[in-house]
Amino acid sequence: MVEASLQSPTAAVPFERMGALQFKVVVLCFLAILFDGIDTTAIGVVVPTLARGWSVSPATFTVTFLATNLGAVVGYLACGPLAERIGRRRLIIVSVIWFGICTLLTALAGSVTVLWILRFVTALGLGGAVPTGIAHAADYAPIRYRDAMTVAVTTGLAAGAMLSGLLGASLISNFGWQSVFLVGGVLPLLLAPALWLWLPEAPAASALAKLSASRKPWHGFARLLAHDLATRTLLVWGYSFLIFTTNYALVSWVPTLLLSFGFAPGAAPIGVAALGVGGVVGNVILMFLAPKFGARRVLVVVGLVAIAAIAIVALAHLPHELLLLTIGAIGAGMVASSVGQAALAVAMYPSELRTTGVGCSSAFGRVGSIVGPALGGLMLTLDLPAREIVLWACLPVLAAIAILVVLRRYL
Repeated sequence: MVEASLQSPTAAVPFERMGALQFKVVVLCFLAILFDGIDTTAIGVVVPTLARGWSVSPATFTVTFLATNLGAVVGYLACGPLAERIGRRRLIIVSVIWFGICTLLTALAGSVTVLWILRFVTALGLGGAVPTGIAHAADYAPIRYRDAMTVAVTTGLAAGAMLSGLLGASLISNFGWQSVFLVGGVLPLLLAPALWLWLPEAPAASALAKLSASRKPWHGFARLLAHDLATRTLLVWGYSFLIFTTNYALVSWVPTLLLSFGFAPGAAPIGVAALGVGGVVGNVILMFLAPKFGARRVLVVVGLVAIAAIAIVALAHLPHELLLLTIGAIGAGMVASSVGQAALAVAMYPSELRTTGVGCSSAFGRVGSIVGPALGGLMLTLDLPAREIVLWACLPVLAAIAILVVLRRYL
């Protein structure tokens, strides 16, 4: 195994079986990432309503999507060095409190400028929670269950997107768009005391803290690109970039694109929910099949499923019910692929590099999540047909599958 050859004195002692401790860590990290997922997708849920209420074009909010993802990139890159300095447990708690408070403040936004500034600041916390929570859960996982635990925890992002879409339409219609951010801010703040009381520190935290004190902050980044890891690291970064480019373009603009498919503005957020529901299903499939067949093989299959579903949405004229079902199939493929990049990174790096490795992989994914919504906004500005915009999403997924084929020699 890759990881076996890279272990160091600071690596966590592997656990032999699943027990109460493992389940507690999984649940708490899952909830942190769940609320992260709710707050990440909240902006896509409210854009159709905000565009109408503020009398601006939906494409005007492109800068808001960019700011959200740029802030997350900064958070992802910073989480490795920060986790070494203050510990993963504290970083998770701080990140959850940070994005909870900032999400509450977003409800006060009264212009696009204020909105994108608040989303950038919020995303700093969103970016800190996900890689740290994934790495934290992986350290407590028995080796045979590590892929399954990684997928289970990361499924919180898809579940959060699903809840955001399902609750968003009802909250907006009954209480206004501000309620989406109020709920999204209160939930993580309620979770923070539970994290403080019950989330344990990483098994190797003490040794890692002593070692990190003598290291430069960029040591982890340099190690990822050392000769024994460089090629596979770059391949996983490329895979993450392509998958997130597609996934976040869809999450950001599906509610808006559905208006062209005949959906009312108040019903458009259901598209995000469909992606989220499909994502949960895809993650469950990945969680059960990855330990048996390997994450890479399963990711090839779910990527092909996503391409087929994208083509159907773009080329077939489906009734609304079947359209949402097909969007769910896209979510199954794309969200499982997004989760899969974390599983690849977890399997690739030893404990001491895991937060940095997952964070950098996710950061490159988030660069793609900046490019994806930007390209979607550009296509909307150019007045391209909605179906044509959707069809273009096939290309980066095909390129990502090609990378998985090349990764066969390394994983």
